[in-house]
Amino acid sequence: MKKCASTVPKGLRKDCDGAIVPRSRLAKLRPLYGRTSGALAADYPVFLWKDAEDNHFIAIAIVEEGAEYVLLRRFSFTPSERSGKNVFALLTALQDRYPGKRLMGTLKTQPLITNWEQFNEH
Repeated sequence: MKKCASTVPKGLRKDCDGAIVPRSRLAKLRPLYGRTSGALAADYPVFLWKDAEDNHFIAIAIVEEGAEYVLLRRFSFTPSERSGKNVFALLTALQDRYPGKRLMGTLKTQPLITNWEQFNEH
């Protein structure tokens, strides 16, 4: 992010698009931006998940589609929406979106998918 030539209050930084961001959050935003832009460069589908009640975006999921599988590369919920119910609803929606393909995960996401599969067996 390059610096813009404008005056911004101490402790804040203005990016060139006009958004003012607290300096302490910049370090957190850069790594996320790099991973998301990498997913976009790899042409992985990126899904935004909305809350059915409020119609607000509460999650993002990045998947890789193979011939016989769908790999959940990354996903994240807003802090207030990180519940098993929401995670399972997202996984069910992904499975419904790709019928006939196995939903798989990375080393980080597979344990949640395994729990979801076991829950759906009962």
